[in-house]
Amino acid sequence: MRQPAFLTLNPARPLSDTCIVNITRWIGAPGRRGVALAAAVLVAGLGTGAAAATGLDAAADDAAAAQLALRTASVRGALDTTFQRYADTAHDLVAAAATQPGASLGPTVTRIATDRLPGAHQVVVISPTRQVLAERTLDGSTPPPRTSLDVSPDLDRGLQAARSRGRLIAGPAHVLDADLDLPPAHRQPAFELIAPVHDTAFRGWVVIGVRASDLLRDSLRAAGVTGVAAVLSSTAPDGVTHEVARWSADGAGAASDAFTTVDVALAGHAWQVRVSPTTDLISTGQAAAAPLTMLGAAVLSLLLAGTVLTVGTHRHRAAREARDAYDRQQAEVARAQATELDALTRADAAAALLREREAELTGFARAAGENLHAPLHTIAGFTELLLEETAPQLDEASRGFLDRIGASTRRMLTLVDELLTYSAAADAALKLEPVDTTALTLGVVAGRLDTVQGERPSIDVGDLPPVLADGELLGEVLGQLVDNATRFVRHGTAPRITVSAREQSPGWWRVEVADRGIGVPEDQRTRIFQPFHRAPAAEGFPGTGLGLAVCRRIIDLHGGDLGVDPNPGGGSIFWFTLAATNVALRPELLTAEAA
Repeated sequence: MRQPAFLTLNPARPLSDTCIVNITRWIGAPGRRGVALAAAVLVAGLGTGAAAATGLDAAADDAAAAQLALRTASVRGALDTTFQRYADTAHDLVAAAATQPGASLGPTVTRIATDRLPGAHQVVVISPTRQVLAERTLDGSTPPPRTSLDVSPDLDRGLQAARSRGRLIAGPAHVLDADLDLPPAHRQPAFELIAPVHDTAFRGWVVIGVRASDLLRDSLRAAGVTGVAAVLSSTAPDGVTHEVARWSADGAGAASDAFTTVDVALAGHAWQVRVSPTTDLISTGQAAAAPLTMLGAAVLSLLLAGTVLTVGTHRHRAAREARDAYDRQQAEVARAQATELDALTRADAAAALLREREAELTGFARAAGENLHAPLHTIAGFTELLLEETAPQLDEASRGFLDRIGASTRRMLTLVDELLTYSAAADAALKLEPVDTTALTLGVVAGRLDTVQGERPSIDVGDLPPVLADGELLGEVLGQLVDNATRFVRHGTAPRITVSAREQSPGWWRVEVADRGIGVPEDQRTRIFQPFHRAPAAEGFPGTGLGLAVCRRIIDLHGGDLGVDPNPGGGSIFWFTLAATNVALRPELLTAEAA
């Protein structure tokens, strides 16, 4: 029997060559070339459409993520502002209660504006025996006056915790006694902010009752936040997270499954806020671009494949139509590539814009610092002059106001100085030279000890190796780390600091500043080096959140690393790495030095 042509084997040829020849003959047979060509057109068209749709979909996801990040930032900013107001009010009342007799606290508490503390129910100042020294209701209700505070077990534990820790704390979530008569559906979780009052002795507490749902709603409305639904949660000491409040703009539900979660700190406690969009994050056109592109590519590919199949039986016409189809397909590929290139160009432009905005923010920080420096010095000078010249003629309250003006001005001057240092560190020109680290550290420590008031800290400086660095900038890093080690200690505890060094790797030294302070939680050991970030445990201690960010910039300029580890036995070990004096400079550091 005669075999079909495409299966005929030639004994004189290798089997592989014979198979290729037979497949070529099969494809080249009348009617089959069109099928193969149509399949190729379909695959190419769908692949091109999928690539373009993927690029557009990624661009839409990036745009949605950026929009959600902006909305989340507005929620966090509103809550940070409210939480800072609560902390400032509590600290002001503590200062007043420590210096004024109990009977004179009434006017001070009465002056608290009802709209200053969103969600606040009542402010109460009590003595160590729970006697009410002063109280003010801020939610419009009129409860009867009290001579003593009826303390629940939860509140009593909070009072004792605040007294033992010596700082402002937040109590657990519960229902306020004033809300127990309400229907269960109208009761909302609440908590107390409790601050101990100390002078030469313990004088009592400041207690602020807060309704969580009212706080969340009023804070976001006052800040003009729209287009989001927010859920405020708190993590209990047992590690279980509980929802305490939720709010949605205009009562709308979530518009998508997208959400972000951020932490906000109040009274040494981290609160979690989950933010979901209630309106579309991107326009309808952006959302439909990818599926419409894929649909168009599929339709076009099917049309082209059908065209090829229709004309497949006519060789000359099929060749002409195939060339036309190929040209059209290439045009589609070119347009898809142009679209993808345009998306990449926009991404590059966005990155350039971000760099430009960062430069503008750095410039703004520098300009703001330079323009605020002189006026703040003037305010501080005139305040000191008023205290010196007119103190005998002023009553105690007026002198207290001047003291608070002076203290606030000094805090602002500290913030301005750190803003200037942070902005200058971004483009500082390195002057690399061998630095005697031991002598530099001893000088820094001596300067800090001269300014210490009260019990002097114990600072042990070991034998430190010489390093290749900019001496002035290295002194800034050492000074900041030593300052932090002396400030962030528990109440009534003398600072104990050790400065030492060890070899990190060949040619690199690791310098360590170890303390016995409050420590840094594991989840904060990376975030504390970001500008303006303060760990919840640092609440109540002075600082701006810029010092460690300045240190990070300076060490980055030197090509080293900066980090923090727990100190066995309590406290932290802040460390950084620098090159030894015999290490050849890397090209980027040579460039920075030449600049």
